[in-house]
Amino acid sequence: MSESGHTFAYAFKTEHLTRSFAGFKAVNDITLEIPSGGVRTIIGPNGAGKTTFFNLLSGLLPPSSGRVLFEDRDITGLDPYQRARLGIARSFQITNIFGKLSVYENVRLAVQSLYDGKANFLLPSGRMGDLHGKAVAILDDIGLSPAAEALAENLSHGDQRRLEIGLVLARDPAILMLDEPTAGMSPTETHATVELIQRISPGRTIMLVEHDIDVVMSISTTITVMQTGQILAVGTPEEIRDNEAVQRAYLGGLA
Repeated sequence: MSESGHTFAYAFKTEHLTRSFAGFKAVNDITLEIPSGGVRTIIGPNGAGKTTFFNLLSGLLPPSSGRVLFEDRDITGLDPYQRARLGIARSFQITNIFGKLSVYENVRLAVQSLYDGKANFLLPSGRMGDLHGKAVAILDDIGLSPAAEALAENLSHGDQRRLEIGLVLARDPAILMLDEPTAGMSPTETHATVELIQRISPGRTIMLVEHDIDVVMSISTTITVMQTGQILAVGTPEEIRDNEAVQRAYLGGLA
């Protein structure tokens, strides 16, 4: 939703989006609308262009040609931090947390950065109570309240990934982009992360790049399948499971 209160039908729209590396088109002329709301997952075989497409949407890479639109705004030339100010937030495959700080301090600093654009330890005391309340609410959302005083570096891999999602949630983004959020997790950690994503999805768009097909099929509102830099199919989990072209691309892996 925009500042004017207008709700847009799409979270992202791309027009002839292309990214080449030394003549190789990792993303090749993609025109696509990604609807607002729900969990929108991008899948595909290795080398399909998923991560490059994700990087083009989040601003980590500039396109060789084409455009990216967010709501009614052309954001093609904006850097990631500029997109973040518009409500587009992203986590990465590698966790990005402050290991020597407590879980609570990690979240409080993320919330605090919204007030003045940096982690300022000298905020007036009158504002600290509000920061505390927001940090506690996020810890509750991500299920890490019991570990609030633990050092972040001592968390399990799954809890570190959930903490990173909490740091991104501190910005209350309209679009939350998660790059392989369950990578390297145990089945228990994966289940907890899926529950977290489902819990925080109402009111925002969540975009995933994910390899775990069981996760993809259980959590996605729609799935975009990529192959050799292009869109192979878009549909609901049921439509994708029954799509013969997708079946061939995955050699029966969705059966």
